[in-house]
Amino acid sequence: MIHAQGHVPTPEASRWLQRLCHHFSRKIAVRYDEREGHAEFPWGICEMRADGAALHFDCRAQDAQQLARVRFAIDEHVRLFSRKHPLAVQWHACAPAAGSPP
Repeated sequence: MIHAQGHVPTPEASRWLQRLCHHFSRKIAVRYDEREGHAEFPWGICEMRADGAALHFDCRAQDAQQLARVRFAIDEHVRLFSRKHPLAVQWHACAPAAGSPP
């Protein structure tokens, strides 16, 4: 599996996590509470974590194309839900996990 990590700086991270997870739960398997979320997209998985300063994303998929689809879903929903006060995910490069093919 390959990984991508990102975050959205916001003091309202818990609210955003719950809003995103509630929306995703209409179409995919999701578990969440005020601080953590787990969304199972058809293309990969996204773990979410809220703290006092940001909403953090840890996304995993089998290949780069599927990971791009997971990231796109996250990016588009963050953009859609934050129209009044635009937010954007800041993605970070991740090293491959041990034992993962290059």
